[in-house]
Amino acid sequence: MERYRTMKKRAFLAGSAALLATLPAAAQGWSEYRNDEGNFHVEMPGTPRLDTADIPIGNKETAPMKEAVVSTRGATYQMSYIAYPPRISGAASGDVMLDTFRNNMSSGRTWRNESKLTLGRFPGREFVVVGSPTQITAVRLYWIRGKLYQLMVSGAPGIEATPNTRRFFDSFGLIKT
Repeated sequence: MERYRTMKKRAFLAGSAALLATLPAAAQGWSEYRNDEGNFHVEMPGTPRLDTADIPIGNKETAPMKEAVVSTRGATYQMSYIAYPPRISGAASGDVMLDTFRNNMSSGRTWRNESKLTLGRFPGREFVVVGSPTQITAVRLYWIRGKLYQLMVSGAPGIEATPNTRRFFDSFGLIKT
């Protein structure tokens, strides 16, 4: 009987270890992600996967979007930025640019709970994009010297108010102004 319990315990422990090995980065804990090229730092719940994607900006042009993504159980955290050329970045005020980005991000979906905010003297927005009844994205945007900074947390309804989302959003800052 004791041998059976020992074997069962080992099987449980082996299964638990296998499960833990497949879990997302949340188990790694929070750490600062710093991007000198993008001139920012932010805390993320694990080591981010880094990607670059070319984003269409009109006139058959693209601009590189740099992003850092961490997936955890129940949420995906994404920090990205795009540096726009002067012909676009100087075309309108920060408020108009942020409204345009918000409208483009929520195209075909609804957005709610928008609030205006600032980072120092730079304008920002925070809002929620509703993708489906079970999936939303909390978004914080900043328009700073021709760069769009996007912080997003995707998950179940209510994700926008969780302590981890607030920590992620509130940890964002510029390295130098």
